[in-house]
Amino acid sequence: TVGVVFATYATYYFCRQNIAAALPAMQADLGLSRADLGQVTGALFIGYALGQLAFGAMSDRHGPRWLLLGGMLASAALNVAFAFSRPLVPMIVIWGLNGFFQATGFPATTKVIANWFPPSARGRVSAIRGADYPTGSLLVMLLAGWLAEHYGWRWAFIVPAMVLAASAVHTFLRLRAAPEDVGLPCVEEQEGGEAVAGGDRFHGWGYVLGMTVRNPRIWALGLAFFGLSITRYGFSIWAVTYLTEQGASLSRAAAITGVLWLGGIAGNFGAGWASDIHLNGRRAPIVVPMLVALAALSALFSRVPVTSTWLLIGYLLAVGACTYASDMMIVHTMAMDVATRKAASTASGFIDCFGALGSAGTVTMTGYLADTVGWGAAFTLWAVGAGFAAILVATLWNFRGGGGRWA
Repeated sequence: TVGVVFATYATYYFCRQNIAAALPAMQADLGLSRADLGQVTGALFIGYALGQLAFGAMSDRHGPRWLLLGGMLASAALNVAFAFSRPLVPMIVIWGLNGFFQATGFPATTKVIANWFPPSARGRVSAIRGADYPTGSLLVMLLAGWLAEHYGWRWAFIVPAMVLAASAVHTFLRLRAAPEDVGLPCVEEQEGGEAVAGGDRFHGWGYVLGMTVRNPRIWALGLAFFGLSITRYGFSIWAVTYLTEQGASLSRAAAITGVLWLGGIAGNFGAGWASDIHLNGRRAPIVVPMLVALAALSALFSRVPVTSTWLLIGYLLAVGACTYASDMMIVHTMAMDVATRKAASTASGFIDCFGALGSAGTVTMTGYLADTVGWGAAFTLWAVGAGFAAILVATLWNFRGGGGRWA
């Protein structure tokens, strides 16, 4: 199950993160300003925010398999359409629709993990599956950067769409939503030794809403994720453009930026194992120091010399570790811990909606600030986002999942 979820969500990023590697080539070919590119990339996150609210609740109510199949195929088709669109309005509309269908992925896969694993194992499982989108991002940055440089930016959308379409079929054939679907004990029985009546059935909107939109802890996580996404997508979308403007070639900038996701994989494993084994399910004591460090690192980006390859790689590894470990803990592990498996998808979608709004803001504002004030102002914005997130996650310092009727 973890392997299928890993492959599924890693390939979602082939039709989402690919635009970061294509931006410099798009700018040169189409004559777009950085502010224009910010509008295009920002449209994905507006669509993503709306999709998270709809598809998170839909996954809790109807299950994830058909939702994932439809969303993956739609995103693949929209990437091909984007490759043949013309600036500026058609690009904004198509990429926004892509964001809407990209939103099928995270809440549905979160629901699967919540159904299969109890709170005592979720940190470690989240560490494994949390490597999926850093892996997908790294692979597509290398692939899309090479395609954009050698064959033109349109191929950076066409080839990843083929990968996602193939992955959609694999997911539909192999994924099962819960252990009950294949005759295994429910997660509550795994954890406590006793089966709980109701199994994998929908537990009602009253319960779901009570555990999500009426839950102050979920609001704290959502607002924290808004702040973290400012930083995360500042780096993941704009770092390639910044490095090329400082003199790096497109392929070198894409390859070096790829270490963000290598750092993210390492950070996920460290945070997941430590929170399960050493902190007995408490996540905030791991996340808060990482967010504070991320704020400091963001403020220092302009001081890292682009010509010093190894220093730049070390810096981006540290940024990736702090970013992606915090990201996975907030929107995945802590969402399941707080909302329980019966509302995990809705909670994840609700939190991720805030993240999408932060992402939309940062890709647009970063382009605007870089054009009008300079990159230093953009990096300050990223630092403020991480600091804001640290303050909010600190309010859940002693919280741990488990203890209720539902895992």
